[in-house]
Amino acid sequence: MNFARWMPSLVWSVLAVTPAAWAQDTALSPQDIQSAWVDKTVTGTIQSGPLAGKTIEMQLKADGSIAIDGAIADTGTWRLSDNGYCATWKKIRAGQERCFVVVRKSTEQHVFNPDGTLNTVVSRVQ
Repeated sequence: MNFARWMPSLVWSVLAVTPAAWAQDTALSPQDIQSAWVDKTVTGTIQSGPLAGKTIEMQLKADGSIAIDGAIADTGTWRLSDNGYCATWKKIRAGQERCFVVVRKSTEQHVFNPDGTLNTVVSRVQ
């Protein structure tokens, strides 16, 4: 078999497929968030600010209420947005709503702030 003859085709085929394999990051749709998170406990690690590295547990309830416990405790309301979800807490951010995008990266889900910074890495949903 003449490797020199078919090797360039093989290399280009592998290079053409590899970027698709690397692109494993998938944004969760609002419907994905609804089915995966609602009425479950979402456990994650805060990634920035004074609570970076601390663990939280959050519950988004079907009635639109939300609770967080662990490194910080609060309650509030949540809703689906066009591309993720929004939360309004009683104490956190002085009650101002903030919306988030959730991206699946391998076995984790990464929650991003509106400015694109990483907020929390979700390691478990149960």
